[in-house]
Amino acid sequence: MKKLVSLLSAALLAAVFSTKTQAQFAGTFSIDQVVGLPDTLNANGQYSFGFLLRNVGNSLYSGTINFDFYVDSMVPGTSQSFGVGQVGGFTPGDTSLIPVTYTFSISNNTFNIGDNVVVVWPRAINPNSAADSLTFHVYITNLNSVEESGKTSDLKIFPNPAQDFVSFTSEKNTIEEVRLYDMSGRLVLQSKEHLKIFTGHLTEGVYIAEAHFADGIISRRKIIAGRN
Repeated sequence: MKKLVSLLSAALLAAVFSTKTQAQFAGTFSIDQVVGLPDTLNANGQYSFGFLLRNVGNSLYSGTINFDFYVDSMVPGTSQSFGVGQVGGFTPGDTSLIPVTYTFSISNNTFNIGDNVVVVWPRAINPNSAADSLTFHVYITNLNSVEESGKTSDLKIFPNPAQDFVSFTSEKNTIEEVRLYDMSGRLVLQSKEHLKIFTGHLTEGVYIAEAHFADGIISRRKIIAGRN
């Protein structure tokens, strides 16, 4: 088993910055895509999504599937698991959407705030075999600690509520990028060129406005934006 883990880790590290890898070892399955997972996630939030799995082997499989993964911030050679799923009568060439639920924790040195490169590969439990991996990105944001106005910066975001436009200003620091997230952590607007962004197409609700400053500080405010 240790030898198999070592082989998987070596293949994984060689493929971590590709979009989709070819198997480095004999396998049975391939992940075609990740389904239902937002590009932007709330730190320590729990998400339910799925992996579209394809039987690329030449034999029928019924049993347990484990989804192991590696993140670019993890110690090389280590891995974690998104959990397990079941398939029954999984014939060659067939696809199956396997649901999983996972908490994207930043407290166990797995995921970092910001962009994370994730490589995931499926593993059949019995018999124990693995196959092609899939690489995807997730952006983690910490919306649980939204800064209140005036505590750590002179950031001004107006108007609030904002129907058509919202502007970001600061007299003490240079704003390099602005973002707007919905309350599920999904990135809905982003701009590096304009500090006044159009919000008229958004559904009216509460959003997190985020400003990235030149000195590395990130400031966030809750605002109401959009139209009915």
